[in-house]
Amino acid sequence: MAIFRFAVTVISRSKGRSSVAAAAYRAGEELLDERTGAVHDYTRKSDIQHSEIMAPEGAPDWSLDRPALWNAVEAGERRKDAQLAREVQLALPRELDADRQIALLRSFVRDEFVSRGMVADFSLHDHTGSDGQPQPHAHVMLTMRSIDETGFGLKVRDWNSDELLVHWREQWAHQANAQLAQAGEDARIDHRTLAVQRAEAQANASAEPEGEQRDALVVRAAEMDREPSPYLRASWYMEQKARASAEAAGTAYEPVTDRGGWLAEVRTIAAERLESVRAFAQDLAQRASQTWRHWTGQDREEVSSSTTSSDAAERLQRGREAAQAGQPNAQSSSAAELLQRAGQIAQAGQGQGVSGSDRLQRARQVAQDQGQAPTRSRDGQGQGQE
Repeated sequence: MAIFRFAVTVISRSKGRSSVAAAAYRAGEELLDERTGAVHDYTRKSDIQHSEIMAPEGAPDWSLDRPALWNAVEAGERRKDAQLAREVQLALPRELDADRQIALLRSFVRDEFVSRGMVADFSLHDHTGSDGQPQPHAHVMLTMRSIDETGFGLKVRDWNSDELLVHWREQWAHQANAQLAQAGEDARIDHRTLAVQRAEAQANASAEPEGEQRDALVVRAAEMDREPSPYLRASWYMEQKARASAEAAGTAYEPVTDRGGWLAEVRTIAAERLESVRAFAQDLAQRASQTWRHWTGQDREEVSSSTTSSDAAERLQRGREAAQAGQPNAQSSSAAELLQRAGQIAQAGQGQGVSGSDRLQRARQVAQDQGQAPTRSRDGQGQGQE
């Protein structure tokens, strides 16, 4: 599924970094740092999908040449603790193909960075994530000084504001979701914190009557009850190497970096909460299956413990449509859809003004007395089977 990641860092000389080296790595090129004489060769990198430089109108032609651009940045900064460039790292929706990913990235960079006067050097990388699926992401290096036809000018302090960062995060989510919608994808990303998303889902669930929408919101709130996924960068590779060595030696794996310890803790918490969500879905499925067998006398396949909340949400809609169309044999085993079917049967057998559990119990009694289960017609009015 699409994930949201938008992180901003500063490439600083005080940390021993070079903007030329950073640009060479991100673009998978060989660049000479004229200030130090060092050659940075990353031409063996194989995950570079696309690289491009965009500059404001009126900027000199050399600003579109990678070695000239970043050597000019290095030459213009004389302090030993100089801030050389700003880097934005963002996750691209894996649901989009490469052309749409590039179009999305190019549009966002032009609208939010280049239009403000920055030169942007961006590269799209495509790693394989820990889940074995593509993990497309982009690195956007941005100049920190204004530029015109004569070259670089003063640094623009307004580009450092927290308000602008919040705006960028929001706009990235907006543009990415628009591109997903154009591609016909249902996935969406959200720039807000997990705590905010969870509180919103809980509040919306409380305001909804019992039914499909409320079930989906309860499941969403449960999914948001977790810690943010940590981003390890180089530490991730060190931890993978340590884990492989431990397995080969037959010893217990121990984290070798501080971030590795954090990841192990987060994974433990995430696993516990995921198990809680799965238990919730499985319990819902079992109760729904019992209700289905009571009314139809037919066995439904058991919902396994691996059933996810997204499966339940997808099958819920299919079950609703099948129930409304009078198709009790539709191929679906979602817990939510079966409970909804039972709720429709119960509501059809009794009038308004009583609780869902009372209606269900009374509907069961009516069915037992009559030897048949009530159904619902396509227009939603209750009627008995003929």
